[in-house]
Amino acid sequence: MKVKINRAGSFFIGITIFVGVAAVNTGNNLLYMVVSGMLSFMLLSGFLSWQNLRSLKVSVIPPPEVFAGREASFRLLVERSFSVPSFLIKVSAQNSTALLPIVKGKAYAKILLTFPERGYYHHLELTLSSSFPAGLFERYTVYRVELDLIVFPLPIPTRFPMVLDKSSNKKGQKLSKREGFDEVVGVREYMNDPLKLIHWKISAKQGKLYVKRMYDEVDEPVFLSLDMVEGDLEEKVSRLAYLVDKLTTEGVPVGLLLRDRVIEPGVGTQHRRKLLTALALLDKSSRIRT
Repeated sequence: MKVKINRAGSFFIGITIFVGVAAVNTGNNLLYMVVSGMLSFMLLSGFLSWQNLRSLKVSVIPPPEVFAGREASFRLLVERSFSVPSFLIKVSAQNSTALLPIVKGKAYAKILLTFPERGYYHHLELTLSSSFPAGLFERYTVYRVELDLIVFPLPIPTRFPMVLDKSSNKKGQKLSKREGFDEVVGVREYMNDPLKLIHWKISAKQGKLYVKRMYDEVDEPVFLSLDMVEGDLEEKVSRLAYLVDKLTTEGVPVGLLLRDRVIEPGVGTQHRRKLLTALALLDKSSRIRT
């Protein structure tokens, strides 16, 4: 643990030194008693602040989904093994702080965190601090807690015909999909389709035939791939994350073609998170990130 002197502590130390010098110069026994009391108070304050942070264990509980660059609310679990509770515990991470007035056994709090990049985060550094009991000193310690968190890519809105315009659909019915039916919106496996519809580039990469999926086929399962969107790798991943989120919300079975990996189309929350996880970890090393 480390100790930082607060402004009140600096003032108290200054007064103690002043009274101590006066006691030495005057030989006044009363002043000696005052100085002794002030020194004892500082010593007791330091001991209690040390005891206050002892035997605390911190755990971080992430929300079900965290996206890069977006603030997310995490739950903090602080446990105290001593029967005597801890008071005024502050937990800080990044630029966010949570205050727990009392920790007796277990206490929960919320803290807002933001992760700048997609990928796997193994640890998170937290600072536990407290100015208890008198506010003269702030004792703090740094914890590196296990996080085991996958941060999804930040979705970048992408124009895509498969995403339905809900505002134009007053009765919840699907919009017409015939207009511009020759527009390519994805790929699917070959099923005795005309040769002109074969997507040769993706077929060569995957080792089997895939055909272009047209606008009027949106009720069928769809595969998304990096070749379908523009930008560098990070932009492509973010655009695909947007499409995955939108299409799965619409109930469209979605799959991914990611280089040498194929994820078959599916629906539902778990499948959506599986797709977002694959995008989050694409070309990311397994090294620990904090």
